[in-house]
Amino acid sequence: MVLKNGIVNSGEYIGWSVQIIDDTSGDTGGFYLVLRSQKNEAFDYWFEKKIFLDNQLSDFDISWSA
Repeated sequence: MVLKNGIVNSGEYIGWSVQIIDDTSGDTGGFYLVLRSQKNEAFDYWFEKKIFLDNQLSDFDISWSA
């Protein structure tokens, strides 16, 4: 389930879209942070616990969608 969508405001990934996915009821049992560029480059990161995800998100300046 998608929890949040946003755009990175600064840094190395400026302009990239961000998506937070909750897979705690799925196969992985964790959370995904997905980054996508306008050039179709993409990276995903898996976190076992939400606190680990939150710690990673503190490194980004993100404008979240409503």
